[in-house]
Amino acid sequence: MFKVARFIAYSFLALFGLVTLGNYFPTIPVVGELGSMLTARFGPWIIILSLLGTIWTYRRWRTNDTPRAVIIAALAASAAIGMTYIHYSQIKAATVQGARIDLPTALLASSQSDKSLKVETILYAKHGPQELPIDLYRPTARTDGKSAPIFIYIHGGGWGAETLKQRQADFRWFAERGYLVMSFEYPLSSEKQATWNVTHPLLGCALVWANANAARFGGDASRLALWGESAGGNLALNVAYMANAGTLKPPCTGSLPRVAAVAGLYPVIDAARMHQNTDLIAGTFARIMTKNYTGGSPSQYPDRYAAINPTTHISAKAPPTLLIIPESDHLLAADAAYAFEGKVRAAGVKTRLIRMPFAEHSFDGRSGSIGNQMVRQTMLAFLADQGLKP
Repeated sequence: MFKVARFIAYSFLALFGLVTLGNYFPTIPVVGELGSMLTARFGPWIIILSLLGTIWTYRRWRTNDTPRAVIIAALAASAAIGMTYIHYSQIKAATVQGARIDLPTALLASSQSDKSLKVETILYAKHGPQELPIDLYRPTARTDGKSAPIFIYIHGGGWGAETLKQRQADFRWFAERGYLVMSFEYPLSSEKQATWNVTHPLLGCALVWANANAARFGGDASRLALWGESAGGNLALNVAYMANAGTLKPPCTGSLPRVAAVAGLYPVIDAARMHQNTDLIAGTFARIMTKNYTGGSPSQYPDRYAAINPTTHISAKAPPTLLIIPESDHLLAADAAYAFEGKVRAAGVKTRLIRMPFAEHSFDGRSGSIGNQMVRQTMLAFLADQGLKP
């Protein structure tokens, strides 16, 4: 029994070393991708367990002079040191942006699911048989009688997966700080249903509804911002830019609000480039996502890919824009976002670009993780800078 437990412990310590190696060499197939993914979820625990493993295996080597033990001890020590530097770099990057990282909270990071939340759901439209809801999370009660700014979330999932309840812990966090939080659903694409041409207009209907009804829920539609991640970031940027430019055409009656700010977390900028991703794991998903959403490849439908590229919709009327980009993203090319930010800035739009070192796509997915704390706090500060402080 002891031999089995020792083998399991050795295997995990070796895995920790491999995970850490993947962060420093992200181009290694599979290892590079899994390294940054596992770091985002379990990084602090990897440090603790690797330190304990280093002590244990070193003592075992000193006692039994076992070559295998010294090899594992070296791997564990490398993991502890390497992972500590990774998180030091991420905490430093967060601190530079004004975020304060609480390490005990990061150690206890958990799922975004929060079933205790009180959700109010309305239906704003239908697409075929699919009903399109909006979830609302009311802000903490105010005593001054003022209305709350509105923070609207558009979920990711490659335009064809996930739901509007994807970030409930984040919704609670912003509602507790005085925002009326809304989460929009939209038509999901599939192999049999491309939705590139209906998603923007229908999300426009959701904005029309918010503009007309937010006051009933304590919100101020004149102080409204959007945010989303990945495909949701793509949609948030496109809808915000088009709404302010007057090019968004909802198939419903009513007025669109002016979008005061938009935040994109690792947003899809260049879907054509995403389709051409050659990564062994992420590349397969990238091609499925883009093909399902547009109905085909960039060579088949260049106009469709141009229509969903936020660069197409840049204008001087675009709202102030925050981009948070992981530097080790295997699904999306980080330099596409960097180039986009330069073009937005050149159009005279206020922009802010934050780079997260050693971070993978969806690096902030765990509530309370280092990445999640940074994202929450920098978005909060960005909103305040745009006059959207509760």
